Amino acid sequence: MFAPLLTLFLASITLPPKPDHFVTDRAGVLPADRVEAIDAKLKSFEQSTSTQVIVYVDKKIPDGTTLEEMGAQAIREWGVGQKGKDNGAIVFIFTEDRKMRIEVGYGLEGSLTDARSRLITSELMKPKIRAGDYAGAVDAAVSAIMNFTSGEEHKGGGVAVAQANVAGTNHNNNSPLFLLFPLFMFLGIGGFIVFMLTYGRKRGWVNVSSSSSSSDGSFFSSSSDSSSSSDSSSDFSGGGGDGGGGGSSDSW
Repeated sequence: MFAPLLTLFLASITLPPKPDHFVTDRAGVLPADRVEAIDAKLKSFEQSTSTQVIVYVDKKIPDGTTLEEMGAQAIREWGVGQKGKDNGAIVFIFTEDRKMRIEVGYGLEGSLTDARSRLITSELMKPKIRAGDYAGAVDAAVSAIMNFTSGEEHKGGGVAVAQANVAGTNHNNNSPLFLLFPLFMFLGIGGFIVFMLTYGRKRGWVNVSSSSSSSDGSFFSSSSDSSSSSDSSSDFSGGGGDGGGGGSSDSW
């Protein structure tokens, strides 16, 4: 019953156009080189984790709404976070209203809690903004959010990886065969490569000068820069997220 009413209410809010970059500065307080650097950092973070974090800086909150209402609508209409995961977050700063907010998608609630969001705004962002360092405040917030959410897709059970590896293999660690196995594998693979490079070349099985070899004559060819699928563009188009789960508002 309440969901349709909430949707209708949010639809009446005047929302700014969807950002086309990870960092949007409509207040003109961020140096261009810092915007570019943070943009690239957030794009790389999305590529490695699928989590989307964007920054939106403006002078004033749109008329007829509150920062909390705008945050809830923006994360939904701008599609911040991947569809079905809602793993997105928005850092808002409004310079003339002297207000800020971190809006958090449903999928990040477990790692970017309301308390952690409040910690970021009050302890990391506020002192820098008061000193006039908006770029430093944004960078600090972004870095903290990345640290908190980087493991969201791979939550553990409270045991470190090293501890898990030791516990899982401890019963074999004292076996001589277990300790020598990597050596046998190394010698076997090395012997096969030497065999192919010597006897195989004599029999015509291997041609080190063929197109399959690298330009320096080595047996194994290396891939070129085409293996990288990323580009230099930091355009943001949204991932299809459709809901925010919390966050924190603050002022200075």
